[in-house]
Amino acid sequence: MWMHIGWHLNKLLADLLPYFPKTKFMKIQLITFIFSLFIFSTAYSAEYNGWNIDGVEFDCAAYSYDTGNWYYVTVEFYADEAIIYFNNGGYITVTLDDELIDDPMAIDAYDYERSIYWQLEVDELN
Repeated sequence: MWMHIGWHLNKLLADLLPYFPKTKFMKIQLITFIFSLFIFSTAYSAEYNGWNIDGVEFDCAAYSYDTGNWYYVTVEFYADEAIIYFNNGGYITVTLDDELIDDPMAIDAYDYERSIYWQLEVDELN
C-alpha cells in the first residue's frame, strides 16, 4: 500500500516539476511573491490609543447623513468595519475611514450597501 501511495506522489511531483522555478532568480521571485501575499493579506484590528477594540460592544450615538437624525445604538468594531446594532433589532455594517481611531467622538464611516455616510460618537472610549 505504501509503495502505491509513493508511486502516486512521485507521479504528482513529476507532473508538477515543469511548473517549478528553474533558476535561483525565479525561486527568489516566487518566494518574494508568496511572502508579499502573506504580508498584505494580514488583517489589521480597529485601534484606539494603541488598544485593540475589535469585538467589543460600545454604546454609541450614530448620526445618519441620509436622515439627519441621531440614533442611540451599540457598535462593535472589526478591523476597518463596524456593526451598528439598533434598538429595534436591526443592524447595518459600515466601513470605517480608518481602523486607527483618533477621535472617538468623530468616527467617520460609510455604508456601501445603502450609500450613506455615518458619524459615530463613542463616549466609552474617552
